[in-house]
Amino acid sequence: MQLSPDNFFSFKLDDFQLQAIEHLEEGKSVVVSSPTGSGKTVIAEYAVEMALAANKRCFYTTPLKALSNQKLYDFRQKFGDDKVGLLTGDVSINRDAAVVVMTTEVFRNMLYGTALGDIDRNLRNVSFVILDECHYMNDAQRGTVWEESIIYAPKDIQLVALSATIANAQELTQWIDETHGPTELVTSSFRPVPLRFYYFGARHLYPLLTPGHGMNKSLKDTFGRSKKTFRGNRRSIIASMSPRPGDILATMASRNMLPAIYFLFSRRGCEEAMTKARGIPLLNHEEEAELKIQVEHFVGDNPNLKNHPHLPYLFEGMSVHHAGMLPSWKAMVEKLFQKGLLKVVFATETLAAGINMPARTTVISSISKRDDEGHRQLTASEFLQMSGRAGRRGMDEVGHVVVVNHPFEPVEDAGKLAQAPSDPLSSRFTPSYGMILNLLQRHTIEEAQELIEKSFGQFMVSQELEPLYLQTLNIERELDRLAKPLCPGELGDLPLYKKRLEAVHSKEKQLKLIQRGLPKENKDAGGVALAEVKTQIREMLDLANGMPCHGCPVQKPCSKQTERIEHLRARHKQIEKRIHWQSGRYWRTFEALANILRIEGYIQGDTPTTLGLMAATIRGTNELFLTEVALSGVLETLRPPELAGVITALVTEDDRVSNTIRAATSPQVEIALGQILKTAKHVLRLQKEFEIEVPVSFSPVFSGLCQMWAEGSNWDEIRNASPFDEGDIVRALRRTLDLCRQFIRAPGMPEPLVAACQKAEALIARDEVREDF
Repeated sequence: MQLSPDNFFSFKLDDFQLQAIEHLEEGKSVVVSSPTGSGKTVIAEYAVEMALAANKRCFYTTPLKALSNQKLYDFRQKFGDDKVGLLTGDVSINRDAAVVVMTTEVFRNMLYGTALGDIDRNLRNVSFVILDECHYMNDAQRGTVWEESIIYAPKDIQLVALSATIANAQELTQWIDETHGPTELVTSSFRPVPLRFYYFGARHLYPLLTPGHGMNKSLKDTFGRSKKTFRGNRRSIIASMSPRPGDILATMASRNMLPAIYFLFSRRGCEEAMTKARGIPLLNHEEEAELKIQVEHFVGDNPNLKNHPHLPYLFEGMSVHHAGMLPSWKAMVEKLFQKGLLKVVFATETLAAGINMPARTTVISSISKRDDEGHRQLTASEFLQMSGRAGRRGMDEVGHVVVVNHPFEPVEDAGKLAQAPSDPLSSRFTPSYGMILNLLQRHTIEEAQELIEKSFGQFMVSQELEPLYLQTLNIERELDRLAKPLCPGELGDLPLYKKRLEAVHSKEKQLKLIQRGLPKENKDAGGVALAEVKTQIREMLDLANGMPCHGCPVQKPCSKQTERIEHLRARHKQIEKRIHWQSGRYWRTFEALANILRIEGYIQGDTPTTLGLMAATIRGTNELFLTEVALSGVLETLRPPELAGVITALVTEDDRVSNTIRAATSPQVEIALGQILKTAKHVLRLQKEFEIEVPVSFSPVFSGLCQMWAEGSNWDEIRNASPFDEGDIVRALRRTLDLCRQFIRAPGMPEPLVAACQKAEALIARDEVREDF
């Protein structure tokens, strides 16, 4: 049977889905930009089916491990366990399957080869690569991975880039088309489940937008207060004047608007809101009974949840979801919500990042948040990402978005955000030590430069410089036009003529100064000097007057032309300098990092040394720093639990230790941390010399906890020894585990360190820290 959408899907496809499938069947790559929940996954599934029908393979990449695990489950249900695999840096399940799910970082690393195996083996028979959540290119820390993946992907592979709505989808498509191969853009603004926007204040729910999608003007009369109206502490004003979560939930429950995701922008805010909302009847008797059964079953499999302080709230149909929660708790919350047994989840915006937890309603508690730069308003894309969680296809006729009244946020701003178009993607492309070492293993320096200059960042710079390129072309055309001289007779040299006249004027000034300096009573003094200067002036005048320009009838227009030419040449030089500086930004960074690597012995000429091959397999914020620490010998003197504690410091960028009492570490760990600080200062000095800023940060904030865990402490002991959220501790321990495994796999790593890392790995990878797939 010939493959077609009609015999593969049991439902009618939307026009944009059919359009994307047509491009795939033509052998082209596609960029699909459409709202969350619009059905982009259908296009990905068809690409998988195309690969299977042709006896080829397909890779499906996601930005998060949780999404990869979820997609593994979904695809196994659809295509069968034997046809689907999972590949991470640590776990390989059926890696040679026809369909392999992985994070985008894993795919990028596969393109480098390194510890994940030979590139040819990695990509054997792969015809499609699906880049889900491609708008993650905007992520400040990880966005570069998507660009690298697209740049390095073999051109015979079709790419399927799935993105939420973005403003510059055409530019992204053009870049992929130029960098990778024929690529078409498919866009859709259609939402199968339309959204309605509301504003909650004064214990009532108001339409935020009118039927014509304009701002509801009456809201300004009701809620349009000035910030100057309020006096006192900002936090207390917000607490006293903001609507109560219980009132919001009660109103939504009465209007059949549950289940809901209630977005807040701090962990503390999530937990406070849940506490204040308790007591609202959300579940019926059947749901209460089923919820109890499900929770008991889940807690039985995860004993650390048995005494979780949030269990009473869970049994009322509500919970909290944020990065500080235990992974097992978050997994339980997600499954219960998907089953409809939780009616509201108070979550930070990380929940909007792609986890499959659609709701009937999303509540946005504030349209501003605090980040590293201070307090700022949400971007249009952030607002859209949270709004997009509302409305479940096939379950809801309409999705609801509720913006909560805030005493310091004008209601007009909420209306503008609800109508604002999405933000454009920006480039986060960043050359790194690891990138350089991996590229130079397989490419000449010239080829590496060509690859670097294929980045989306470079493409965007070229777009921005387009007006300057046009200016240079216009200047060159005018210079060509002005090149024809105006001289009626013998060709003159007006600049030289002017220069000689200026020299004459200068000599005349010199003559006057000499004359003024002579004593009045002796006018004849200095006669020889005066005569000599006057002779020079006559000779210089004769030389100038003998030029064709002297007495020329077109000297004035010629002078203007000459001045114009000089101005244009200066402007052209200035623009060329600016273009060179801006267009060479990424390559200058590459060269500076390469020079540091040469100084440290990781590159000889343009070829990675044995040290370089080792460092190329390391993944981290600063691969040079991590490798230098590994080779310093300081880690080899530690017992495995102590080694684990020190490695935790290498993967932690948390400065809370200065304000928090941390769990104690052994004296050997403290000595090792002191030695590592010296290594960090050395790398920082080198980077400063080359004007490079690659973070060299480490923190022992979780070191004591990791040492305790590696020495056999149970989770209750870890929980009681720390003021930190459990999710943060698990994340630190898992990162420790990951770096241990990287050191184990790195070629040429000292054997004593490899052996110690293997022992540390065995001690750490248990209970909550072990990842189940």
